[in-house]
Amino acid sequence: MAEDAEFGLILPFDSDEPEFTRGFEVGQIWERLKHEPIFEGPVHAENAEMVMRIAEASGCEFSGDDAGFGWVQVRLVKRLAV
Repeated sequence: MAEDAEFGLILPFDSDEPEFTRGFEVGQIWERLKHEPIFEGPVHAENAEMVMRIAEASGCEFSGDDAGFGWVQVRLVKRLAV
């Protein structure tokens, strides 16, 4: 749980299922991109493929770097319409 504190979780999930955590994380990113032109932050490495798919589906440029310990630092920026 020290990892949770490091990334600022307010409440622990009532499920320890990794798929729940992955889905929640992806849902947060998807929702934020509806209202903000940029998302930047750490995501679980297991979600990197889904975050790339979100970038493609929402018209964003994607970049990511290994942040270590199972995390990837990602940046999604919406492309300007021409």
